[in-house]
Amino acid sequence: MESSALEHYFLASPGILGVRTTLPNLKWSFGINMPSCSAGEFESCALRLDLQVVRNQEFSTNGFKPGAAVLGKYHYFSGAQGEDKLLYRRPFLFSSELLLEVSGLVANKPSIRVNPTYYKYVSHRFMNLHSVGYIMTDITALELLRMGYVALHCSAFRVEGRTVVVFAPPNTGKTLTTMTACMDHGADFLAEDLGISDGSVLYPVPWTSTFRYYSKVEKSASARVINTLTNAIPFIELISIGKRRPVTDYIDGCRIAQPSQITDVVLLERGQEEVSQCTTDEILAKLVNLNRFEFWYSKSPLITAYEYFNPELDVAGAIKTEQELLRKTAENACQRLVVRASDPARYASLILGALG
Repeated sequence: MESSALEHYFLASPGILGVRTTLPNLKWSFGINMPSCSAGEFESCALRLDLQVVRNQEFSTNGFKPGAAVLGKYHYFSGAQGEDKLLYRRPFLFSSELLLEVSGLVANKPSIRVNPTYYKYVSHRFMNLHSVGYIMTDITALELLRMGYVALHCSAFRVEGRTVVVFAPPNTGKTLTTMTACMDHGADFLAEDLGISDGSVLYPVPWTSTFRYYSKVEKSASARVINTLTNAIPFIELISIGKRRPVTDYIDGCRIAQPSQITDVVLLERGQEEVSQCTTDEILAKLVNLNRFEFWYSKSPLITAYEYFNPELDVAGAIKTEQELLRKTAENACQRLVVRASDPARYASLILGALG
C-alpha cells in the first residue's frame, strides 16, 4: 500500500463531514459503508479530513519551518512550538518504522499521513499507539467541537414530525431501538450509533453499520452464525468477519432523513418496564458520561502532544463546548424521557407510545 495520485472522496455526513483519501475503501467509526462523492461535495462539508498512506521517504522534518530544524520531543512524537504539525516516529520489526504525521488541527484543516507499516499493523488502541481509525475519530470529535458541533454517541429516527435522539449505555439497545422503529413502525432513519448536532439540529451519520450484531435486524444465515459465535466466544467481536452491509439494505434510501430539529431526547436503561420524564440536569449528566465513553479526544496521546506544541488547540475549551452543546441538546427537546425495559425489543414500542 503506497502513495497514490488517485483521490477518493467520501461523505460521512452530507454537508458536515467528508473525507479525502488515497484509500479506495475506508472504514472507521463514522462510516463503514460511506458513499463516494464528488470533490465539490467534499469541499462543501464543514469539516474535511485528509488521509493519505504514503511511502517512508515522504516523511521528513522538511515540512517544518527552517527555525524548527531541531524539533522538541514528546515521547515518540516530535514537534515545534507554534507549528501546526506533529510527527510520530517509532522503530518497529526488522528495521522498519511506524510513521505518522498529523497537521492542520489548529487551522481546522486536519491532514493525516501514515506509512503502510503503521496503517497495516496498528489496528487497535495500545498505550500511545492508536490505529488510524481511532485517531481520525479523536480528531473529528475535537475539530467538530472547535467548529460549534458535537459528535453524539446516539441513535436517532424521525416519525410524524418528531425527531427522537436515543442515548443508552453500550450494549443496552439504542441501535436495535432505532432499527425497530424504522423497520417495523415506518420511522425515517437518521443514525444508529453516531450523530452530529449543533445543540438544536441532528445531522445524520447513516453509515456506521453496527446493527450487524442484532439477529432481529440482520437475518442472513452468515450473520446468525457470526452472532452465535460472538456470544459464545466474545473476543471474536474484535475480528472483522464478513462484509458489513449498509443501512440501505434494510431501509429504503429515501427514508434516510435530512438534518432535523431535535424534539425528543430519550435515555434507555434496563429495568422494570416504565417511561418517565426527567430534568435537563438529570439527563445531561448521563449524556456527558456516555459521550466520554465513545470519544477519547481529551485523553488522546497524539492530541495531548499536539496541544503541548500548540496551546491554542485548547482541549479544555473543547470539553467546555461539548458540555454546553449537550446541555443545549437536552434543554431544547420538548421531552426528556427515561425508558426502562428488561427486554430491549420493547424500547421502540414504549417510546412511540410515549410520543402518542
